[in-house]
Amino acid sequence: MRSLLAAILSLFLPPRGAHRSPGRCPFPAVSAQRPAHARRTRPYASDVILADGLPLVRPYLAVWERERDALDRRRLQRERRRAAVLATLGQDYVPSGVAV
Repeated sequence: MRSLLAAILSLFLPPRGAHRSPGRCPFPAVSAQRPAHARRTRPYASDVILADGLPLVRPYLAVWERERDALDRRRLQRERRRAAVLATLGQDYVPSGVAV
């Protein structure tokens, strides 16, 4: 039994130690030169989602921020107009956020 196992292992494993054959190395020498930009194409599994065409931010967050910014712009424009009208009447206008 042991000799059968040793024979099978000797087919798949290289010899070790002092009994190693003086022949060529079982592993080829690795060259320092790499192939120039070798592209490997590998098939993707069907459960992998490629995010190249997907937005990075959820649309409902982007819409909320746009609406908030539009409201801020309108509020600031309204305050500027109010200050301009009051300045023509000779009155000073202090915005509500500054007066606190």
